[in-house]
Amino acid sequence: MPPCLCSFCSPPRFGLPRDGSATLLDIRTEGEYRRGHLEGFRNIPLDSLRAHLAELDPEKPVFVNCQTGLRSYLACRILAQHGFSCAHLSGGYSFYRAVTAEQLAQSAYPCGMEK
Repeated sequence: MPPCLCSFCSPPRFGLPRDGSATLLDIRTEGEYRRGHLEGFRNIPLDSLRAHLAELDPEKPVFVNCQTGLRSYLACRILAQHGFSCAHLSGGYSFYRAVTAEQLAQSAYPCGMEK
């Protein structure tokens, strides 16, 4: 199967495989990752991705996340060049945080109030 390079736009917690059938990869720096990351995503910074390719299963699709989407796009290009099927989160972690914060705000009620 030829490698796939595409993006996904929905927040990752809705619909990404969490059963080990895909690789979930966060390619931000270690410091960025420590400040907050998507559940289940493994951290391999973009600068060291090539050195860690042998650790990834080429039979599994790879979903990549970064802060804004640029580094994850570049990571997908690298992965696709090495035969991986890859998708990256358009907008990155910043987009995810904005969307989930908006959802929290919509479901929040004043103190003591219930739906």
